[in-house]
Amino acid sequence: MKEELEIQYWPLQKLIPYARNPRVNDDAVPKIASAIKEFGFKVPIIVRSDGEVVDGHLRIKAANLLKLPKVPVVLADDLTEQQVKAFRLSVNRMAELAEWDEKLLSLELEEINDELLPALGWSIDEVEDLISLEHEDFAVEMPDLDSVSEAADKMQEGSRKSIMIDFKLEDYEEALKLISSAKKQGVYIGLIFVEALKNEIG
Repeated sequence: MKEELEIQYWPLQKLIPYARNPRVNDDAVPKIASAIKEFGFKVPIIVRSDGEVVDGHLRIKAANLLKLPKVPVVLADDLTEQQVKAFRLSVNRMAELAEWDEKLLSLELEEINDELLPALGWSIDEVEDLISLEHEDFAVEMPDLDSVSEAADKMQEGSRKSIMIDFKLEDYEEALKLISSAKKQGVYIGLIFVEALKNEIG
């Protein structure tokens, strides 16, 4: 390391996004904002002294959504122009190289309280699927023929489908908690939405 890192706090207006940033990430902004709201702004923006952003464009968008007055920054003036270009690509590419150990991930997820789920970046369905992996090796009881036949009949009657629903940031966290709680109680969420829409739009 060429020099010790010094964290400064800059107003968002001072930061200049890199015009040729190749990452497309607008859909991820609400999730990052939820994480920042829950944990605080723990990962500084990397900038040059003229304000040009080296890394952290997604976090800046989330900070704007949350209307934060200032964000932590670390200067990268020790890098050459070529190094800055290479670093931008490297820091994003490196994050894509690692894979999850899904068994260990499921153990971690199962121990996290429901109220923290909105800050993780996974949907409720994704979390439930991952947690179920932990118990797959222990499913040794075989169903009887009647239950298998009943399940087959239900599959023939129709299948379930998913609908993506947009939420404002301030509603997303509460909705996620309510849906998680309802699913644990065996409530069919689809019927609730259908009835609510009928009442709303008649």
